[in-house]
Amino acid sequence: MTEPSDTPQGKVALIFAQLLVSGNFVAAHNMLAASLKPSLSTERLKAEYDSMIQDGEPPNFIGVMEAVEDRPKRRPGDVGWAYVAISGPGYGEAVAVVVAQEEGHSVIRSIVWGRP
Repeated sequence: MTEPSDTPQGKVALIFAQLLVSGNFVAAHNMLAASLKPSLSTERLKAEYDSMIQDGEPPNFIGVMEAVEDRPKRRPGDVGWAYVAISGPGYGEAVAVVVAQEEGHSVIRSIVWGRP
C-alpha cells in the first residue's frame, strides 16, 4: 500500500504545508491555481495560517495523514485530495487540499483550513 505522503497529491500538499510553516507565503501562493490566487493573497494565506495555529508555538509535526484520488467532487484535471496534519505543543490542526494539474504543473485548487 502506498503511503499518503508518496502519492502525487500528498507530495504537493506536504510541500505546501511546509512552506506555510516556514513562513514562505510567497512560494505557497505560487503553488495556488490561477482561479484561487485572486481570492487568496499572500497576506490572506498568512492570516489563515496564523489564525489556525492561534499564536501557538511553532509546529513540531507536519505529515500527510490521508490522500485519495477518487472523490465525489472530483473535477477534470484533479490529481487528488490530501490531508496534512500541522501540530505543535497544545494544538493539532491541518490543511486539506485538492491538487490539480494546470498547464502541466501541479497546483492547489482548494484549501480547507483546520481540523474537520
